[in-house]
Amino acid sequence: MANYQIISLEPLKRRRNWHEIIFSGMEPLAIDDETIYRFSLKAGATVSESDYKKIKDAADLAYLKDKGMKIISRRMISERDLRRKLSAERRPANIRDAAVESLLKYGFIDDASYAAAYIRSQIAQGPKSKLYLKKKLWQRGIAAETAEKAIAAELDGYDIKESVRELARKKYKSLSRQSPEKARVKLINFLKGKGFGWEIIKYAIADLIVDDMKGNFEEFD
Repeated sequence: MANYQIISLEPLKRRRNWHEIIFSGMEPLAIDDETIYRFSLKAGATVSESDYKKIKDAADLAYLKDKGMKIISRRMISERDLRRKLSAERRPANIRDAAVESLLKYGFIDDASYAAAYIRSQIAQGPKSKLYLKKKLWQRGIAAETAEKAIAAELDGYDIKESVRELARKKYKSLSRQSPEKARVKLINFLKGKGFGWEIIKYAIADLIVDDMKGNFEEFD
């Protein structure tokens, strides 16, 4: 089994607590201080082929955890989307999985918390249907069960009917120049497009449009 000598160990200018380590006969590595201390690495020392692999795996793991933390520090993200971003780093899949598992273990990634925060941010912008929220969370990689629990918890005590009525009022005001018939159709389609059920829509527009709507529109869930 071959041995490889460490030619140099130099600090990386743009990464604090990281170094570039140059080996004879092997590709250089970006390596963190913890891994350097763990393996007692220094210029002039030699490492075996098996130790080189261990060092590389440890350095890759540290790199991906550090990268993951930087992503998380900028914004909340789902586990699936973090995995996708880390896959672009071209590190071994098993090392990437280990990095994500470590971040999960210490609570830096939490899909339930992410889902709850996302729902709150959406509701702050205006009423949203359960169907809409489920779709958006699914698009972000949140499991159906996790999404349903978060939606149930965050919408508990939330008066969706009154919120949709207020939304309908604002939208109807923007349609004031339309004929009553066109305004009605556009308003109903607007609310339907946001995933609201027929019962909520009828309640929301009841005091806006004076009309017998029975039979005019097919009911939907």
